[in-house]
Amino acid sequence: MSKRRRKPKLPNYPVRANIESLSHDGRGVAHIEGKAVFIDGALPGEEISFFYTGKSRKHDEGKVCEIFSASAERVEPGCSHFKICGGCSLQHQAADGQILSKQKTLLDNLNRIGKVTPEKVLDPLTGPVWGYRNKARLGVKYVHKKERVLVGFREQRAPYLADIRRCEVLHPSVGERIEELAGMIQGMQARERIAQIEVAVGDSVTALVFRNLDPLSDTDSKILRDYAEATGLHIYLQPKGPD
Repeated sequence: MSKRRRKPKLPNYPVRANIESLSHDGRGVAHIEGKAVFIDGALPGEEISFFYTGKSRKHDEGKVCEIFSASAERVEPGCSHFKICGGCSLQHQAADGQILSKQKTLLDNLNRIGKVTPEKVLDPLTGPVWGYRNKARLGVKYVHKKERVLVGFREQRAPYLADIRRCEVLHPSVGERIEELAGMIQGMQARERIAQIEVAVGDSVTALVFRNLDPLSDTDSKILRDYAEATGLHIYLQPKGPD
């Protein structure tokens, strides 16, 4: 029987680094002794210090603890939940910089994976900076220790739902109702049996698909109908979820 590999011990002190580029998932990339480190909260061109959060044979991971020289593209995140919620990864970068970073990732992938290089690159399509996201999957969880329901995205690099009150990037018809949705589900008998909510926003209609693990009682069904009527949202059920 093979021995279980022990997790490498992480340094308990900050390490200084220069950020060279941005990964596809929005983390700053540095190299320490020739090994790539993906660092949450860092932007290209910055000089920072970070704490290690993980190590593996191919690369390491970390999180910024201090910025000595900030990028000109660094901005204050517009969402108070940004440092906890894993729904976004680049709110600390100016909107124009985010577009260019995503374009660079696309071109790099075309070249590295597809082995193709476009003859011409058109200007990227742009839209609102906030409230632009029209599709999402929101987790739902009744947390016994908090004695209340949470609705939202998972925490950064963690399996737990982030405790958020609103979402600035979701369409306002849903993003401004996160706390309201949680309160509505809190009042349902099936509050521990609602697993997630699929969000789809059209030109004139916002649809929410509730994944209910058990059939709803008449009382709970009425709660959803009343909420849909009061808000104008279209609510559907997905019993037990997809097969």
